[in-house]
Amino acid sequence: MTRFFVKMKIYFVGSIKGKSKYLDNYKAIIKVLKDQGVSLICQDVLNTTEEIVSSLSDERKVKHYKNVLKWINSADVVVTEISYPSINIGHEISLALEKGKPVVALYTGKNEPHLLQGLISEKLIILNYNFNDLKEVLKDGLKDARGQMDIRFTMLLSPKIVNFLNKISKKKNTPKSVFIRSLIEKEMEKEK
Repeated sequence: MTRFFVKMKIYFVGSIKGKSKYLDNYKAIIKVLKDQGVSLICQDVLNTTEEIVSSLSDERKVKHYKNVLKWINSADVVVTEISYPSINIGHEISLALEKGKPVVALYTGKNEPHLLQGLISEKLIILNYNFNDLKEVLKDGLKDARGQMDIRFTMLLSPKIVNFLNKISKKKNTPKSVFIRSLIEKEMEKEK
């Protein structure tokens, strides 16, 4: 089997509460991802239970949330199983999209999740699957996601510009790269 996504880092997430119904789906998705040779970043949804999460101290919950942010930031693509409605998963999808990460959102059954229909983003790829076509559906979704991935660009800047970017980044509470990207996008809009 040809591996098309070997260097891709993927953060997989699924609803912990939804595990009671969709655990086999989560396992199947993780297996397909591993078979493709991706670097899998997983919050260990397979081993976490609602009881474990609810018993965490506030400090541990904050630490876990910071880990989720790190996992999303370090991923090239977020893959999620969304058949079970979850505000937490919706929040993680929104965070990923805000950070410019492509999201492959998989669901099984007849009804496309309604809440995600309100998110308008070319980086949100919502796909229906079943166990028979999961491999092909996920492979196609990852191909689409690869086309949506941001490309790293290295730039040399003077200390004066770096100091300004540091100051504006703190003031606007936004990463320097996001600020620079927004300036470029404004110029692109003017060109239209």
